[in-house]
Amino acid sequence: MKVLVTGSEGALMQEVIPLLLGQGHEVRGVDNFVRYGEIERDRNYEFIRGDLTDSSFAEEITRGVDGVIQAAAMVYGMGGLHRIPADNLSKDLVLHQNILWGMLKNDVPKILSMSSSLVYERCQTSPNKEEDLDSSLIPLIGYSLSKLVGERMVEAFAEQYGLKYVSWRPFNVMSPHEKSESEIGTSHVFADYIKSIVLEKKTVLPIVGDGEQIRCFTWIGDVARGIAEHSFSDKAENNAFNLGNPEPITMKNLAEIIYKGAQERGLVERSESGLQFETQVSFKNDVRIRIPDVSKAKDMLGWEPTLKVEESIGRCLDLIVSDSQKEAVSA
Repeated sequence: MKVLVTGSEGALMQEVIPLLLGQGHEVRGVDNFVRYGEIERDRNYEFIRGDLTDSSFAEEITRGVDGVIQAAAMVYGMGGLHRIPADNLSKDLVLHQNILWGMLKNDVPKILSMSSSLVYERCQTSPNKEEDLDSSLIPLIGYSLSKLVGERMVEAFAEQYGLKYVSWRPFNVMSPHEKSESEIGTSHVFADYIKSIVLEKKTVLPIVGDGEQIRCFTWIGDVARGIAEHSFSDKAENNAFNLGNPEPITMKNLAEIIYKGAQERGLVERSESGLQFETQVSFKNDVRIRIPDVSKAKDMLGWEPTLKVEESIGRCLDLIVSDSQKEAVSA
């Protein structure tokens, strides 16, 4: 197949694309570099820079492909999401619908839509099952709502026009490649903690809220494997799936594991007082607990996560060690 991957230059799609190529698919990537600016890299796939909020461009880019993995979105940590709610709601939904209309005009039969665990923002039950969303309150965060409406949009196109779809709901993807930005909460929490603990050697850690929020962190490779292996399978068709590691952990526990792992690898020195926490900012509507039920993906697709959170953190820290050793040699 020839697959259009939108948001192709983001960390998750950079894990997905090599898997698609390894399966024999041809890939066309598109991105506008809105968050980090121009990214220079060697690409063994067709790449086109452009803005999908332009309907004519979206129609052009969907021409000649057999399916679309729609991962284009303005993705940030909680602080970033609260800073740009209008952009999340308007731009993300505009580009989403532009892709769908472009697919219809170009007879592209299937879309694999990247949703988010934040669609469960106001869900009253935990762990979250896919069907719990049907009785959940409407999300308040702009990004959460854009993802919920995005899912409903592909379902509406399926009902009216016969479009095939899969909606993926990843839970807190852990990547060694995300960069922390200057303001806490703009990036995801893991990237912020790596910057503060490992790179800046802080023992008083600035945190969002009280640090007792519960999340489940999933290795990026596990999420990418689910998307690449099952997006085009008949078993997944016209369904939504959670992709996550159902291992609950508080934000303070996450920081402690990073701190311990960094000590073991000689990245930081042990402090007599240990790691301390200092609330720097709190956000309204910050979700207190988010845990996935992944039994649907396991039962229908045979997918389940392979790495626990401590192993995922270890891989990220090992990469930092490797990079520092390479820099030392080149110096």
